[in-house]
Amino acid sequence: MDNILPKVYKNLSSYLMTNRAVSKEELMWRIGEELASLTEDEKKELHESLEGDVQEMIFDGITGSVRLSVFSPDMHVQLNYLGEVFYTPPTHKYIPEEMEKAFRRLVHLRFPSISTLVEYALRDIIKRAGYEMSDVEGQIKGVQKGIKAVKEDRELQLLMSPSIILVPEIMKELKKMPTVEHAIVVPPEKSPAPFVNFIRENMDEVRKNAGMMIWVVDPNQKTVNPFMGTPKDKEIWKNFTDPDKSLQATTNWIKGAMRSRVLDEDF
Repeated sequence: MDNILPKVYKNLSSYLMTNRAVSKEELMWRIGEELASLTEDEKKELHESLEGDVQEMIFDGITGSVRLSVFSPDMHVQLNYLGEVFYTPPTHKYIPEEMEKAFRRLVHLRFPSISTLVEYALRDIIKRAGYEMSDVEGQIKGVQKGIKAVKEDRELQLLMSPSIILVPEIMKELKKMPTVEHAIVVPPEKSPAPFVNFIRENMDEVRKNAGMMIWVVDPNQKTVNPFMGTPKDKEIWKNFTDPDKSLQATTNWIKGAMRSRVLDEDF
């Protein structure tokens, strides 16, 4: 093990020098990548030496108070950003830009595991509303997949995105496209913070785009609800899980953001 752990830590240290804030999911994924690159003999030796879950032990050694090796990076400082916990070095100052990058990497890392369930729930509600669907070619920045839904003379573009934090980029791209009714579809977050933050940072844009629709699809509960906007087709509205409650929550967050902006201006 004398040579194996230093080799693993060398690559992890290089990664963490570039990415100074990481979530547990990202760090566990990166550790897993390093362990997967070892030979079978090296894996066996490491497992026998550490006598436990090697991936978890290396993670705990990096983010906890006890290092497994002098070569181990130290990322024990925990910071909360938009409801998610990120690990940083003890001497590292809080830099919003790095936290935002870490959050973006996290949502992109997390989305593939839920995208199929999100799409299934989305297609189910649209199908029940009487639409035929087909995949859309072309890529919009921030969109994982596009779906065109058609019913008689109605057309609706459904844009699946990994997170609400990517929606501002999508909104910019949509300005360049032909005017078609569209809904940006995102999964829920661990806390309301990213949605509240979206409202605060995009208040003026939201006001300009009163017809903009953002839907939240919970892959575990298989629910679909509007975060913003109302579809023209009432059949879609009827198939939402609890649209009135959902939009009321958004209205409350908007009011809170407006009050916060007034207070900021006063100071």
